[in-house]
Amino acid sequence: MFVTLSGLGAAGIVYVFGPAGSGVATSVAVGVVVWLMFAVGLVVSNERVKQALLDLLSLFP
Repeated sequence: MFVTLSGLGAAGIVYVFGPAGSGVATSVAVGVVVWLMFAVGLVVSNERVKQALLDLLSLFP
């Protein structure tokens, strides 16, 4: 529940307070990346794998 709300919250914040050119697609992309980052943090137990995945996800919007 927290992971889903975090993704939705991030998408909403980008949509409302983001740059003028950011639309729905950009907001959804940011929400998905935030959702994936929290999901990886909760699901993956190996710290090295977790850090590698989070580093890769941080390269996205």
